[in-house]
Amino acid sequence: MLREDFYHRQKKNFKIWSFKEWVRGFFLGVVSLVVVLGLAYALRSGGSYQFVQFLTQQSFPFEAILLEGAPGYSQPERARVNLARQQGLAVSMFLLTGVNISDPRTFFLGFFSHPPQGPVWLGWAYNPGDPEFEGPILEPIESLTPNQNELPAPSLPVKPGEFGVVVGIYNTHNSESYGGNGGPDRLPGKNGDIVTVGETLKNALEKKGVGAVHDLTIHDAVDFMKAYSESVKTATQLLKDHPSIKVLLDIHRDGLPPGFKKSTVKVDGKEASKILVVIGKKNPHWQKNEALAKELMAIAEKKYPGLFVSKISYAADARYNQHLSEGGLLLEFGDQYNTLDESNRAAEAFAEVLAQWVEEAS
Repeated sequence: MLREDFYHRQKKNFKIWSFKEWVRGFFLGVVSLVVVLGLAYALRSGGSYQFVQFLTQQSFPFEAILLEGAPGYSQPERARVNLARQQGLAVSMFLLTGVNISDPRTFFLGFFSHPPQGPVWLGWAYNPGDPEFEGPILEPIESLTPNQNELPAPSLPVKPGEFGVVVGIYNTHNSESYGGNGGPDRLPGKNGDIVTVGETLKNALEKKGVGAVHDLTIHDAVDFMKAYSESVKTATQLLKDHPSIKVLLDIHRDGLPPGFKKSTVKVDGKEASKILVVIGKKNPHWQKNEALAKELMAIAEKKYPGLFVSKISYAADARYNQHLSEGGLLLEFGDQYNTLDESNRAAEAFAEVLAQWVEEAS
């Protein structure tokens, strides 16, 4: 009887223990799987590590002040923190979340806002060193007016057109290209496909009787991340040379993470890239830039439904030179998965839209 009672109690205890352990094991298994998958993905893309390394290599005045004032996280300590990030199990956790559990000082980085162009999920962010990505677009915000002595020489004369020179075009990231046909999606130090798209837009506008100028100055040859420090000079010079400019366009191509598919729209029965509008809100008159964008998008929706991405992309901490003109816009013609032909078709279609806007506004 005692032995039987002992057996039943042991059997009952065994069942309870088995259930608890099963739940605990399941939970730990899920967590481990997430960590392993996150580690594998991060190692493959180099995302979080590259992102934080990028942050520590940049000069952000506000963050630098905070770092200097935070106990244990002053500038000289960054080397120590970088070393701590690479220790043991903390490495996998850091690659997954951007935080090293063995060094609480790395939690401080969680309070930094990520670059406006870089979506972040599961600790992954755009890798600015990867040509697949547009990467964070940085620009100077300290001075509104560049040094006049550093401005480039006046542009070559352009055909005024029926409405005068009203459209100025330039490319902050000249090296951007399209890899949809198997070619490179960036040509460092050179004018890439995106400059050809700008030329296509200018020529199409002139055929419509709209005067346009396209500046071919290369801005990203020395440092891609500081291209806006150069393009602000070009944009200022364009406005100085052609005071009649009403629309100032910075033409880009977007950058998507690996695994995404290109997006196209039918224009006259052929595939064309979609156009994304980007507005920087660190600009006192950004609402006027936004209003112009919405007017153009409304015209386009009637002429070529779907030509524009339906939602404008906003960047709270950037200007993209739009502070120089109420008609300043940043337009992304497709992404690296599109082809040059598709983006040229989009440029030609957009030229018709812009020509109609100019005619209605004149």
